[in-house]
Amino acid sequence: MSIDPDGKNWYFIAAEIASTKDISDSDYIDEFTDMVYALNDRSIKNGHIYMLLTCINRWGFSTRIGVLCTEPHKALKELEIACSIIETLSHGKIKCNPIDSPLSVFKHCFSGHSPMEFLSNILLRRHNNREHPLILHPLSTSPTYSLYTAKEYHHLASIFGRGSIAIGYLYSNPNIKISLSDEHVLRHIAIVGSTGSGKSTTASILAEKASEKNYSVVVIDWHGEYITLFQNSRDRLVYTNPVKGVVPEPLSLEELIKREPLSFIEILESSLELTPPQAHILEDAVNLLVQKYTGQGYYLDLIIDIIQNSAATARWFAESREALLRKLKPLSSSYLNIKWSDLKKVEIEKGKIYIFDVSYIPNVRVRKIISSLLIKSIVIKAQYNNIARPILLVVDEAHNIFHAENPISMLVAEVRKWGIGFAVITQAPSMISPVVIKNTNTKIIHALKSSSDIKAVIATAILKKEHKKVVSALKPGEALLCVPELAEPVLIKISRN
Repeated sequence: MSIDPDGKNWYFIAAEIASTKDISDSDYIDEFTDMVYALNDRSIKNGHIYMLLTCINRWGFSTRIGVLCTEPHKALKELEIACSIIETLSHGKIKCNPIDSPLSVFKHCFSGHSPMEFLSNILLRRHNNREHPLILHPLSTSPTYSLYTAKEYHHLASIFGRGSIAIGYLYSNPNIKISLSDEHVLRHIAIVGSTGSGKSTTASILAEKASEKNYSVVVIDWHGEYITLFQNSRDRLVYTNPVKGVVPEPLSLEELIKREPLSFIEILESSLELTPPQAHILEDAVNLLVQKYTGQGYYLDLIIDIIQNSAATARWFAESREALLRKLKPLSSSYLNIKWSDLKKVEIEKGKIYIFDVSYIPNVRVRKIISSLLIKSIVIKAQYNNIARPILLVVDEAHNIFHAENPISMLVAEVRKWGIGFAVITQAPSMISPVVIKNTNTKIIHALKSSSDIKAVIATAILKKEHKKVVSALKPGEALLCVPELAEPVLIKISRN
């Protein structure tokens, strides 16, 4: 059958899809889903249009497959290939029988409408709106893997209706808003995805909505991008940057070193990859500082001075001391060009978003250390009830901080009792400490391309075969959401509204 909706001939040919008696409903759905993905791949490659049309009337229902091509022989050949794919994927349990008259596909589906006009409208809509083609079958070639019943929709609405931190809506039903609860936030959230997948936008929406619910929000901004992402919260936004002379008040090395010197040493030992002799020299210097120093000053400069003036008792000591000083040099105030004693410190308040921009610090190791020290300082403040809670700590490029060797990673399993929730943002979940991934009970999974990263996420989330296919095909702003209340993920669309 030939039609001419947009100035060129299109040829339509169709076949009927029928299942055999020895296939269950669930198997049929699985095989049908695989078929949709296979046809989607072919459509992307060859530019043909495939139609899956299920007609329901008083006599029952039936499904047809149609192929639209610009050449008749190609339409016939492609239908044969599509039917072969269907029967192969189903191991012969789904049959595909060609139809002599393509118009018969539509005759029993329409009343008062011309099938030819219907087909023409399909082609015109596809021609004029290529980004949003008309979907005829509920199993679309868009990234979806499940069709919900009314009962299931009601269950999803009841779960997400309990939350107050809105981040988007259910992909298959925009009327169901996705709102996270305090429990989700305080049991930590992982936001993963490749570059350009939309994870930073998701993190900014989460931060905005949490601040609206009276959270104290601190964002560790690795690349200096969040200042442009917070479009709806300018009145609640506080920008801090040590190079620009402003830091959050909790970042007090004096308090951290005096309260928990061992934690301070462990952070430096991990980030600077110190040898045991170097760690020993550092520990002695820190202990001496805590015991004898009562004045003001930048504590890392003071530690460097103590180490420089320490007497070399052996050759190994002198060599280790010099190597340690070289590693500590990028932390000195002169190297960073930061006057720590003159820094303005802004107090953390509820309902505000504090961006801690470390992108101006050129040395990556120093970024890791300063970020880790801020996180630890906030936790100490929360332990002693000296900071406004609840707190949401948004850590961008978290694989740089929450790696297995950094003792900061262990905090994710401990801080909930102090009213702190982490949002861990990363494009490389395979590089994150397993302790962190396991303790993020809510996961927002954007598009991932690396097989190792997909495996890392799958290891801690219940993903079935159809979910795994979706992960690599998600568009920016689309995500799989895993929450403890659901046995499997749901597909969502991230939105500020």
